[in-house]
Amino acid sequence: MKRLLSAITLTVASLASFSQAQDSPEKRTKPNIVLFFIDDLGWADIGANGSKFHETPNIDKLANNGVNLKNSYSAHAVCSPTRAALMSGKAPQRVGITQWIHQPSHIHLKSEEFTIAEAFQSNGYTTGYIGKWHLGEKDEQLPTAQGYDWKKAVNRAGQPGSYFFPYIGRQNRGAFWNVPDLGDGKQGDYLTDALTDKALTFIDENKDSPFFLTFAHYAVHTPIQAPKDLVEKYKAKKLELFGDTKSPKSTQRYNTQNKDRQDNPTYAAMMESLDTNIGRILTKLEQNNLLENTIIIITSDNGGLSHLRNPGVTSNRPLKSGKGWNYEGGIRVPHIISWKGIIQPAINDTPTITMDIYPTLLDLAGLELKPQQHLDGMSIKSTLFEDDQPSDKLKNRFLAWTYPHNHGSGHKPSHAIRKDGWKLIHFENGETYELYNLNDDIGESKNLAKEHPQKVKTLDALLMQWIKDTTPIQPIFQKAKK
Repeated sequence: MKRLLSAITLTVASLASFSQAQDSPEKRTKPNIVLFFIDDLGWADIGANGSKFHETPNIDKLANNGVNLKNSYSAHAVCSPTRAALMSGKAPQRVGITQWIHQPSHIHLKSEEFTIAEAFQSNGYTTGYIGKWHLGEKDEQLPTAQGYDWKKAVNRAGQPGSYFFPYIGRQNRGAFWNVPDLGDGKQGDYLTDALTDKALTFIDENKDSPFFLTFAHYAVHTPIQAPKDLVEKYKAKKLELFGDTKSPKSTQRYNTQNKDRQDNPTYAAMMESLDTNIGRILTKLEQNNLLENTIIIITSDNGGLSHLRNPGVTSNRPLKSGKGWNYEGGIRVPHIISWKGIIQPAINDTPTITMDIYPTLLDLAGLELKPQQHLDGMSIKSTLFEDDQPSDKLKNRFLAWTYPHNHGSGHKPSHAIRKDGWKLIHFENGETYELYNLNDDIGESKNLAKEHPQKVKTLDALLMQWIKDTTPIQPIFQKAKK
């Protein structure tokens, strides 16, 4: 549903200007792209999606002035598979990555994939990548081998050793966790700030030509560390809001413990730091007169870490569960698209998924789509420029997930499908089916599987066929080499 669409004339004028820029080669200015891909950012972690404990004014402003996609999903419940889906436009199992990549490992995103970066690079964009990659650890598997002209601070693991300079953490973690390119820092420097410093330089150096910047923050992944002054601020806020009460938790499937309230001061401090640094990027774009010609996206690789055997560091409530699970808390993620003066403010309920980002950005930039590459993604441009009316294909499609592995959160292999507001989860251990009507039960609190056996049968058949159609003949995941 649209917000602020009473100003119809403004929308029409903006679209006319956009169309003229795209249709007149002599007047065309390619829009810049800044894609913030945040690690472990939960759907409910931002104020725009309901958080009362975390303070995220810059993200909230983007959500309020752009399109906030409330039914947006990550391609997977853990990081590496979703990152592979972002780069390739394909479901994770198509590219053989269905688990987070343990280091050292031979598993990586194959070079034959024509990535989103290569698509923009081939259209004259300068492409940059900063932060977490987690799609290969060897030099020939890093972003510069996948279409990025420039990279900074890309380590060879799934998290930093530490968020404080020199970012190496405990010695027993080894070199994989060390974050490179930041040796010019000093004691006390914080990683999220340091990454942003490098990104600001990239923008300054490329302000006169179109650029595509993927800013993959390590935050808010573990280790949970933040500047002391911010932590103290949220300790006081926690005491003011909740007193001495213990953080509530709930017991969920396989006897796992889920955190049911946002009240972790250090995590909240990491969130504020992240938000502040996103604000620094917006300020830089404005200073360089680029804000009105820059498409900005903020999204996440999976849901927030709400349980890891014991309660985790954030709560995804009202969603159920968190990272590592095919419940809503594990796969529904923030997704904001902002383009000042072109995309009008809206809350958009169209279900979308990570693979859609590839074709959507090409479409918004007026570039040719590559349907033979981004096989599992669809452009959602029709929902952004046509009074929030998705195309028939978007309305009629289903979204699906497969996670055929155990996870440290307590998850055991499961698969899921969402179609027409219904969500089926197929577990391989214990009670097989859980069916929910998300239109009435966003928190997945009432299992309707026994009440709707035909719905279970229909959705499960669709889900199993999808897995069969999208899974290569060879094993899709092999145990990491020791």
